[in-house]
Amino acid sequence: MRKNSVGPLRTQHQVHVSQWKIKKVLVEPDVALDRMFKFTRAEIEHIYQNLDAEKVHKAKDGKDVRVKMVDFDTGTEHELSFRKVRHGDVYGFKLGWLTHFVLRRRLKVGEEIGMYVDHESSKFCFSILSRVEQKNK
Repeated sequence: MRKNSVGPLRTQHQVHVSQWKIKKVLVEPDVALDRMFKFTRAEIEHIYQNLDAEKVHKAKDGKDVRVKMVDFDTGTEHELSFRKVRHGDVYGFKLGWLTHFVLRRRLKVGEEIGMYVDHESSKFCFSILSRVEQKNK
């Protein structure tokens, strides 16, 4: 993890609500310790339209693709593994998602996150759009 000025990427305050092309209310498999974060077909189309062509080709061939994700909420940049699952046409994050996002940001079921891929940099951009309220013990 490293602090990063997001450079040409938009800051959180500049990102319009419609910029978050991938919005998801987290469910158990998204935050489980042994699962990968999976994308829908429509989300994959957005990723492929904005990700570097070489990375798209490698992902379609079933290879691990190292991608950068900027956390707009903290100003940090992280490396994740974007990949296709062995069977079928399903893609997602494997390495890095759990450590850099689920655990570090303490993501929970019911919280809404937003992502998009910046076309100029081929970096994923991430933000927590809404948190679940903590219950008093």
